[in-house]
Amino acid sequence: MNPEYDNELEAQIDRELKSLGELRAPVTLAPRVLRAIEQRAARPWYQRAWQTWPAGLQAVSLVMLLAMFGGLCFGAWTLTHSGAGEAAMQEAGEWFSALDTISRTLTVLADAASLSVHQLGTGVIAGCLAVLIMAWIACVGLGTMCVRLALRPITNRIEI
Repeated sequence: MNPEYDNELEAQIDRELKSLGELRAPVTLAPRVLRAIEQRAARPWYQRAWQTWPAGLQAVSLVMLLAMFGGLCFGAWTLTHSGAGEAAMQEAGEWFSALDTISRTLTVLADAASLSVHQLGTGVIAGCLAVLIMAWIACVGLGTMCVRLALRPITNRIEI
């Protein structure tokens, strides 16, 4: 970057913008804005943001929310220490056990693939990749041909 060019460009843009003059707002803009402000102010308290509610209602709603959160925490604690909770915990443990088994299986497969790559050598792997690439190109080519044949307009019409 050339600092002289940047400063020159900045000065030119500044001159052009200052030569534009003041832009006038549409005549209908101010009444629309004032109407929108009045409509917001006329809304009932329960449709406004919580911070604009009356202080007493804010306090009541906060106490209710804290009570519900406390009840939820107590219910969760009670559930985990009851018979039904133990069954749910056992079910969750089975799910995590299944996930652990899948994870270990994928790890073993990845290790086997890594070992196979190291044992096969570069030539065999390059040949397999070349065959896969050629097969992919053939599939794309055949698919394109089929689509073009299917969407081709019919030109040989027999009129009776």
